[in-house]
Amino acid sequence: MRWKSLIIMVLAVGVAAATFQFWAEHSAVVNAGTVPVERSRPDRIVAAGGLVEPVSEARDLAAGVVGRLVKMNVGEGDEVKAGDIVAEIENGDLKAELAAAEAAVAVRANELERLLAGAREQERGEAQAAVREAEAIARMARLTFARRHALGDKSVASQEAIDQARSKLDASEARKAVLAERLSLLLAPPRSENVAIAKANLAVARARVDQVSAQIEKTLIRSPIDGLILKRYRRAGETVTNLPPTLIATVGDIAQLRVRADVDEADIALVAVGQSVWVTADGYHGRRFMGTVTKKGLQFGRKNFRTEQPAEHLDTNILEVLIDLQTDARLPIGLRVDVIFNDPSQQSSALTQ
Repeated sequence: MRWKSLIIMVLAVGVAAATFQFWAEHSAVVNAGTVPVERSRPDRIVAAGGLVEPVSEARDLAAGVVGRLVKMNVGEGDEVKAGDIVAEIENGDLKAELAAAEAAVAVRANELERLLAGAREQERGEAQAAVREAEAIARMARLTFARRHALGDKSVASQEAIDQARSKLDASEARKAVLAERLSLLLAPPRSENVAIAKANLAVARARVDQVSAQIEKTLIRSPIDGLILKRYRRAGETVTNLPPTLIATVGDIAQLRVRADVDEADIALVAVGQSVWVTADGYHGRRFMGTVTKKGLQFGRKNFRTEQPAEHLDTNILEVLIDLQTDARLPIGLRVDVIFNDPSQQSSALTQ
């Protein structure tokens, strides 16, 4: 029976200890407002990995159509301006179509201009002269008929002569009327429906020019920014495609560099915009590059790159932080670096935001 009593005593002691611990923890929670909460030391070093990139970001230039590269105008390290043609895909057939479309526009524009301008001054003058001539002939025919008719009444002129004079008078009057109508058409403004048709034809011709020009533009690979060619992936003579897009070159403005860093969510409170940081890289032994935090992301996400360290956690939530390096920093684009956000040797306390 003694062993049963021993077991009961042990159980009683355990229950008492658990009860004491529960009330102690409960009391600590209740009085949490009055107990100082231990915070991270401001001199704790916060580090993060990052990649060097241009402030403009590296821009990948890719093919927009399927074809053969006929020109590659740049090499790695060449300077380009925004809008410069970096490469050109074969487009000889499109250029021929463009020339034909531009000629069609010229034809349609001339048709509309001629319609709006009406007859030329020489044409109008010629028509007016013809009308005056017809009027003179008609007057002479009228006088001849009148004389023949009078002589016929006196039985001097035959009926045949009278009929001939009458016929000539009718013919001259008809010709005068025809020429007068022709002159009226030359002097009248163009009909609205004819003008509308001519304008529509011109619009269709211009739309064709725009369509072919847009197709040609897709064959011209232009730089979107001022900068340098960081990488060239293709040479003239190679075939490219748009599905998936074939990378042709990468351009970036390296006059100003920055680092895109992955900051762990546990350290983000110790990072603030305007904070000075140090950047180091394995390939630059003993050298530190000064930088300034210029932007903090708004949403946590997964890591952007891997450090290849065996103990690396890929499922860690991170916040992107952008750091502008000093202008004298000359580092390769894409270089992996380490960022020290609050090195105590900088003699600056951690900031909060």
